[in-house]
Amino acid sequence: MRRLFFGLELPDEWRDELHALQTSLKARHVEAGAWSNPKLLHITVLFLGMVSDEDEEAIAEAGRRAAEQVGPIRLTTGALGQFSRNKVFWLGLLRNETDWDKLALLNRAVKEQVLERLALDLDEKHYRPHITLARKLRSQVDVERLRAPAKLTTLVPNLILFESTRIDGQLQYPVRARFELRGPEN
Repeated sequence: MRRLFFGLELPDEWRDELHALQTSLKARHVEAGAWSNPKLLHITVLFLGMVSDEDEEAIAEAGRRAAEQVGPIRLTTGALGQFSRNKVFWLGLLRNETDWDKLALLNRAVKEQVLERLALDLDEKHYRPHITLARKLRSQVDVERLRAPAKLTTLVPNLILFESTRIDGQLQYPVRARFELRGPEN
């Protein structure tokens, strides 16, 4: 069994900027039990959960087919936010400077392709792409008082199938497969 999810890799240039942002937020008393490792920051497209090793080929085929439906995706970071219920602190995307419709289409396409091949119990929540900066917030954060960080923009060329695992006690996201986004540009 493997814990798998589809996501988008962030460029290396973003990692230093996002790490500096996390350091700044810690200094401004954003208290969290677990800050995300900057090397592991990504945007989740679809979380699959525990999947048997025998199903990995079908999942990879689902990713390949979904990637054929969507072209490269432009991402631009936006404001900070939080999910109060599960105590997650995140960096959002600017809707008018991000290919929001492509992100939503990719999420739907991956979900449809996976469900066409396997009977998995997938999350039915509304898709809200974001970059998780910290988990286990110890108190509510007044995100309205936090200035949005400097915008970062990139064009993401691939959909990634990640595994979520621990190696020597450290969380790791090894890439299981990479799929070029080859659909229409618009």
